[in-house]
Order: sequence, then structure tokens, then C-alpha cells
Amino acid sequence: MLKQNSNPVLNKVRKDSKEIAITEGASYLGVIIKTGILFAIMVVSAVLGIVLLGAYPTVAIGILIASLFVALISVFVASFVPRLAMPFSIIYAAAEGLLLGMISLVYAASFPDFNIIPLALMITFGIFGGMLALYSTKLIVVTNRFKRVMLGISFAILFSFVIVFIASIFDGGATRHLLFGDVNSPLVLLIAILLIFYGAFMLVWSFDDAKNIVESGAPKRYEWLVGLGLVVSTVYIYLQVLRLLAILASRD
Repeated sequence: MLKQNSNPVLNKVRKDSKEIAITEGASYLGVIIKTGILFAIMVVSAVLGIVLLGAYPTVAIGILIASLFVALISVFVASFVPRLAMPFSIIYAAAEGLLLGMISLVYAASFPDFNIIPLALMITFGIFGGMLALYSTKLIVVTNRFKRVMLGISFAILFSFVIVFIASIFDGGATRHLLFGDVNSPLVLLIAILLIFYGAFMLVWSFDDAKNIVESGAPKRYEWLVGLGLVVSTVYIYLQVLRLLAILASRD
């Protein structure tokens, strides 16, 4: 039986696996293939985003904003309507790829001598591999306590962002600049590092969700949900690594 979890990408699996007659269950190979497909779509879409931003910058800004909303909506649809997980996971990968391509191009143009994109990719997939190794060797074990702590941190981060947003309305953005904008502040650097650690441990939770889904014999379509969850976590880490590298490059 699946463990109870609160991952928004995978939280309906336990309920649905009880109700659906399963002819072919999810497998680790299937998860790997689906995850690889989503990453490949994202890479192709990212290249397209770079081309669009370079050739048509005014149009690309509108596409960037639209891609953000499409990606968010796709995640929620795939999460709550598992039978649509495949098409909406693909839509998410395409939309998120456009977004990442444009964002990456902006970072690369801002720090042309820093090789920020290759470095961010190496660090991101290094974190992915490292956390997978720690999870596989049981050096990190996902327990109910682990999940409660991560959920608490998630709500704390969300609450903090809301407070900073509200405070910045009244102080002209001074609070936001203090916590996120002053590259010479040790606090800004610390927050950037902590957000990466948060993403890394959420990735471990995604690994555990994948294990639970496969071992429970959940329907094969849930392979797309697992792949989507892994991609979402990896994208978050990549963006936070980009931000950290930009802070370090700005300090230099």
C-alpha cells in the first residue's frame, strides 16, 4: 500500500490505486523513460525559447508570461486528473522549457564571462545524482517526520514570501531588497544556499514517491506523474542554483 504523502504532483496515487483494476503496473524503467522524455522535450523547447528571445524579444516576453501560467496550470491538472497526466506533463515540459530557455539566456547575457549556464547545469545534475545516491544507500530516509518537517518548511517559505511581498508594498521594496536583492549581504547568500538545500531534500521526497508508486503496483500512467514530479523538483533546483551563481558573480 502506498504511504500517505502530500506532494501535490502525486497525492492522489494512494486513493486511485485502490479503485482502479491494474493490468500493468508502473515500473522503474517506465519512470526513467518518461522522465527522460520530459527532459528531452524541455531541452528542445528551451532552445526554441532562446531563439525566440534573441530574434523577437518583444514577442518573447509575452510568450514567457504565457508559458509560466501554462506550466502552472499543467502541473495542477496532471496532479488532480491522473488520466490526463501524460498530455499535461508533456505540455508542462514544453512550456517550462520555453521559460527556462529565455531565463537562461538573460542570465548568460548578464554574466558573459562566468559560464553560468554550463556551471548551473553541472551543479544541478550533480545535486540530482548526489541526492539519489544518498537516498539509494539509505543515508537519507524519508520518514513521516521528514515529511512533516519539509511541509513545515514549505509553509514557512510561502508565508515568508507573502510577508515580504506585503512589507515591500509599504516600504518601497526595501525589505525585498534586503533579503533577496543586496548581493553583498551575507543574508542574501545564506538564503540562496538554504533554498537550494530545500529543493534537494524535496527531490529526495520525489524519489521516495517514485519508489512507493512502483512498489505498490500503481497504474502505469502514474509513471508520468513521477516523471513530472522529478522534473519539477529539478527545475526548481536549477533556478535556485542560477540565482546563487548570479549572486556570486555579482559580488565578484
